[in-house]
Amino acid sequence: MNRFTDRLIKVGAIATLAVGSYALPALTLAAPSTNTVAITAADKADHYLKMEAYYRARMRVDEKHSMQLFTLANYCYHKAQTFRMAALDTGAAPRI
Repeated sequence: MNRFTDRLIKVGAIATLAVGSYALPALTLAAPSTNTVAITAADKADHYLKMEAYYRARMRVDEKHSMQLFTLANYCYHKAQTFRMAALDTGAAPRI
């Protein structure tokens, strides 16, 4: 092969990669999403209750960062109560 053919193959490969790098994401983003997950307020309340339990379990009185964990646990508790009330407003069965 001469140098012209070698350069032509290199330019063609680069052009193919460049076009493919733009076309492939565009095609995947244009496809409709079939995987949908419905997250309800009760699910969010359960999540925040688990986070609250996690922070309370890590909290020790004799450590310096215990106040931060206490604050995070209280925040999660109040968020859980908010989502629990929202779940009851939508007519969902209460979870225990």
